[in-house]
This record gives sequence, structure tokens and C-alpha cells, in this order.
Amino acid sequence: MCASIGTILHDDKVNDPMTAHPHMTISTTRNGSVAVLSVNGEVDMTSAPLLEQEALALLDTDISGLIVDLSGVDFLASMGIALLVELSKRAADNTGFAVVAHGSATARPLELLGLGEVLAIHPKLDDALVGLGTSPEGVSE
Repeated sequence: MCASIGTILHDDKVNDPMTAHPHMTISTTRNGSVAVLSVNGEVDMTSAPLLEQEALALLDTDISGLIVDLSGVDFLASMGIALLVELSKRAADNTGFAVVAHGSATARPLELLGLGEVLAIHPKLDDALVGLGTSPEGVSE
């Protein structure tokens, strides 16, 4: 069952489950031990640091996997792409990592750069959950 949670900060406090930036919002949900960061809007040089902060905070918890869901992203700048590669490297040792991307704003740039060789990219959240060994039951998109 997928449940909405707040992001665990380094001081063990929980912030609001929906984190906002003028051009981007992030919500965090969990499906078992897999955390899903759902991103909406634009991932650019001003919003990517917020995404990085949220993702790194989750990687510091006891999750078994992290999915960055870009389904709601309409612009993915090079800084956002570089961040996805960095998060994949950070997660590689002990946490599964996947990206949900489809369409011209997200999947196309990742595909053109050949990042399908580096990142586990899936067109749907259910596919990413299955890829990380989690049942997609109860996940709402």
C-alpha cells in the first residue's frame, strides 16, 4: 500500500509531504520500503537543488529503493539530468534506484544522451516498482 509521508530531515523531524518551488513541486510517497519522489513542473538550475536535498535525505533513511517519478515534469534541464546520474551513483551501493520518464520533455533527452545504459528508466511508475522488486498494488498515479 502506498502511503504519503513527509521527508525525514537530518534532525529526524518530518517536513510537509508536498515541497514547493516556484516552478516545481515534489511529493513523497512510500510503497513498502521504496520511496517515490514525484516531481511536477520544471527541473532546472534553480529547482534541482531542492530535488537533490529531498532525494539525499531519503537515501539517508532505511529505504530499499528510490524512484524519481518525472511523469509531471515538462522541462528537464542538463542540471536535472546530471543530478539523476549522481543520485544513481549514490544509491548504487545499497539502495535500488529508478527513474520514471516518458515523452519529449523527459524520456527523449535521457534517451538521446544514452542514459538508458546508466539509469533504470521506466515509462510508468508500476514498471519502476516491479523493477525494484516491489508490488505496484495500491499505488495511485
